[in-house]
This record gives sequence, structure tokens and C-alpha cells, in this order.
Amino acid sequence: MSDTDNEDYKVECLHSGQKRAYGDSYREFSVSVISPRPDAEVEKYCTEHVYPCKLTSEQYLAELRAGLEDFGDHFRTHYSFEKKSEGEYFYQITQPSTH
Repeated sequence: MSDTDNEDYKVECLHSGQKRAYGDSYREFSVSVISPRPDAEVEKYCTEHVYPCKLTSEQYLAELRAGLEDFGDHFRTHYSFEKKSEGEYFYQITQPSTH
């Protein structure tokens, strides 16, 4: 996948699907910024345009450890966002398996 809607970002899909049988599904993207942008702005772009998701992996894990109100909460999609180097980012979506 290459994002052609925005000239400020170059997005490449690195992986899409399960990594093992009955495992969680992952969507992994390499995001390059053409012109300098604050990290928060790049993260917002990813969570709104690359693959929409609002729940961070940190929030998901904190809520999981605190106790879930509903068993279905375990299956919520969440994301992680990491700066690899200047202008290079890794964006990962995790969709827990329902098997």
C-alpha cells in the first residue's frame, strides 16, 4: 500500500494478517515523513488516515490488567506507534483473535 492522498507522507504496508494459525491479526506500516512534522501529528495521521484506531496498546493493556467490565473488551483493536529514526515511524494495529 502506498498513500497517494497526502504528499507529506509515504506509507508502506509491511504485513497484513495473522503471523501464526489462530493468532492475532496485525497490520504493520512503515511511515516516512517527507517534510519535518511533530511526532504527535504523524501519530494522529496514522490513527485517522492510514488505519483508523483510537485505543493505544498501553491503554488496552492497562485496562486489561485492571480488570475488564465485559469479556468482549479483550477483543478490541489497538495500536502501537514507534519512532524508528528521524522521519521514520512504525505503526502497528493488533486485532486479537476470536478463535
